[in-house]
Amino acid sequence: SSPARCGKCGEAFQGVEKLVFHMRAQHFVFMCPRCGKQFNHSSNLNRHMNVHRGVKSHGCGVCGKSFTQKSTLHDHMNLHSGERPYRCSYCDVRFAHKPAIRRHLKEQHGKTTAENVLEASVAEINV
Repeated sequence: SSPARCGKCGEAFQGVEKLVFHMRAQHFVFMCPRCGKQFNHSSNLNRHMNVHRGVKSHGCGVCGKSFTQKSTLHDHMNLHSGERPYRCSYCDVRFAHKPAIRRHLKEQHGKTTAENVLEASVAEINV
């Protein structure tokens, strides 16, 4: 397998497992061995692993649909209630869940999530 390189210090490792161990030991970062997503707490990584395991323990009481994460269920409930808590800071259009506003920002305003978060933190806008 090709070497896995640490994004923090540049050190290369034979295999993702060794990189994961290095990240925990040297940089206090918990990295998913399946997709590489990084977390600052082991509990967040453990919760994330349910996505890969297909564990859907958060069920909707209205329609019965199940989700791997509580936050996804919360956004789903907005579809039932009609609530649209996510507001576009460029045109004031509102959305029920995060993927919809991310898609809108990219398609309508040419903004990636990273660009938008940066602008939001500078302008103190919570998008």
